[in-house]
Amino acid sequence: MSTTLTIRGLAEPVKQKLRIRAASLGRSMEAEVRDILTRAVEEQQPSPPRTVEEMKERLRAVTGIWKGRSDGKPTDEIMSELRNDD
Repeated sequence: MSTTLTIRGLAEPVKQKLRIRAASLGRSMEAEVRDILTRAVEEQQPSPPRTVEEMKERLRAVTGIWKGRSDGKPTDEIMSELRNDD
């Protein structure tokens, strides 16, 4: 399965450093970003909840963040609006 990710607002100095880093490793910027993201999420795996209470607490932290904002719209449409996609 192929996924496309667009990164907006990346500062030009960051982009240039990324380009240099990728070139120094003999790979494309895309391959370098893929490697950076993969390593980042693998290094910071949250520990699984140990108790039912801990699971409930984690769920409470995200429950309702769309409340009053969705108007019955699908998530993709809401995210598009938040990103100001045209």
